[in-house]
Amino acid sequence: MKGKILILEDDTVLSEQIANVVKHYDYEAMLTVNSDQFFDVLRSFQPDVILLDVFLVGSKMNGIQVLQHLKNDMDLNYKVIVISGEVTSSQISEIRALGAYHFIEKGSAFSINQLLLHIENAITLKKQEEEHIGLQIEYINLKKQFTRSFPFIGESEAIKKVREQITRLASVDEDIFLIGETGTGKEIAANYYYIYSPRFGKPFHTVNCSALSESLIESELFGHIKGSFTSADRSKIGFFEECSNGILFLDEVTNLSLMSQSKILRAIENKEIQVVGGNLKKVETRLIFASNAGLDKLSDENIFRKDLFYRIEGNIVKLPPLRERDDDILLLICYFLTSFSSQYSVMDSLDLPALKDVLLSYSWPGNVRELRNFCKFIMINEKKINNNVIKKHLQQKNNQSLYYRNSDNAKYLRIHNIKESVASFERDYLMYYLTLHNWKVSQTADAIGLERTTLYKKIKALGINHLTMEE
Repeated sequence: MKGKILILEDDTVLSEQIANVVKHYDYEAMLTVNSDQFFDVLRSFQPDVILLDVFLVGSKMNGIQVLQHLKNDMDLNYKVIVISGEVTSSQISEIRALGAYHFIEKGSAFSINQLLLHIENAITLKKQEEEHIGLQIEYINLKKQFTRSFPFIGESEAIKKVREQITRLASVDEDIFLIGETGTGKEIAANYYYIYSPRFGKPFHTVNCSALSESLIESELFGHIKGSFTSADRSKIGFFEECSNGILFLDEVTNLSLMSQSKILRAIENKEIQVVGGNLKKVETRLIFASNAGLDKLSDENIFRKDLFYRIEGNIVKLPPLRERDDDILLLICYFLTSFSSQYSVMDSLDLPALKDVLLSYSWPGNVRELRNFCKFIMINEKKINNNVIKKHLQQKNNQSLYYRNSDNAKYLRIHNIKESVASFERDYLMYYLTLHNWKVSQTADAIGLERTTLYKKIKALGINHLTMEE
């Protein structure tokens, strides 16, 4: 069946003739003779096309009134073809203004073949519109999903300014550089940019540059062809090409070599990449850069190319550390505790506003990530969560922080063997950052600029052991 047609026509001879013809061409047809009968049938039949006469003898409503009701009070997508004779030019204008798909005049010029063509075109248009609406709904749902997965929580002036900057740069489709201390939420900010970008719904990939070995950087970013190097047993599409017309998030970009940075600059300026062992390819990739390096390091030409820095310095967005976000810490801890509560523990008589000063007495060097891990640690290890429990764990963090602040270099200087002294420092250093990141090796490796496998080797060599260590 090609579609369903509902006919409202008081001339039963004409309506039956039309019905017989459209049924012959594989349409389903239903006949009505007045407005009451028409609206009784409309909801249950759910037509694709309505054939409507203007002058309806013995009907409460004429065809134009029916059309007005369909436009103003009905919520389904119908295509209306008006078939009538002896209408004025003002009535035809009104019919068109009310959204009728087409007007056909009765009389000697009436053609059933033309009517069939208009019916077919109307149904095609209806299907296209419904597909478009479906895509719009899918697009909105995808945005909601991203927003739930990567909530940009905070109402402080500092974080409002960040959101405004990101939204503005995203809306004009500009590259962006996110800088901030470890754990300030650069991934959250990158996803926030994606949500407000006109490229939303297109490919979006994250590349942790610190995890790329120098020998694989070009292949990963720009792709390679089969046989271009020893282990290239098949061709590979790089992230730049995958994200052409989309967005590529290069996290910890300062870990890339200056040579790799120069190739990225060329990709930005010329909108083309050099495939390893292959040809130049045009790309339209939007880039999000991120680094925990400060502006002093970014302006160091030995760390970050000046020409690349100058290319994007106007689009730098600095994410504030948690200690500068005031009441946001209450919003964040409430969000994390609520998120973990169904999985781990039960909150009992918790009064977070009363904890504000206590929470801010600790500097949170690991920022939002550290706060999240702090909340998760409490939820795992405590059966009930209340203000006293949080104060107890905060005191432990403060004591630990005080220990590391008060430790000076004397203990390492007293070790006369340089290898043993360096090993002692390295062990303390890794212990500190592993504790800071809740003994998660991958997160710690990212934070201190090591590859995960290298960190594992150092942990083993230095005899560091922790039962809750996670990948």
